[in-house]
Amino acid sequence: MALGELINEETGLVTSLKVLPATAEGANYEVGLRAEGNLRGVKYVTNWTYSQLERPDGTIQGHGDGVCKTECGQTLYLKGAGCAKAVNEDGVVRYKVINHWHTKSDKFADLNGSAMVGEYNVNPDGTTIAKMWILE
Repeated sequence: MALGELINEETGLVTSLKVLPATAEGANYEVGLRAEGNLRGVKYVTNWTYSQLERPDGTIQGHGDGVCKTECGQTLYLKGAGCAKAVNEDGVVRYKVINHWHTKSDKFADLNGSAMVGEYNVNPDGTTIAKMWILE
């Protein structure tokens, strides 16, 4: 497999953080995120809810669901997962992520059944920056 087209770039903001009961694996959170970006030249807004686990060794793992609405009236649904080694010295969490998109939209139908991989950085102030590439 190889990285293909840069499929989207976005910026966002963590909108909510809920502490869930800790487990033997570590601290658990539910995170809300709103992001805006560009998918093949089309502007969009995505709302996410995901679960995040912070392990005692500092590693972080997350997974969740998103709904993407484009400016041209299309809706795409997302499943995503990611992990990070730890919070960096600068306070940034640098996730490596994989997303799967699904839609009934003819315009974006070729994304169905595809996987997108990328970088998803969360800054100390809750702002986010992401880039995703399609796997070929």
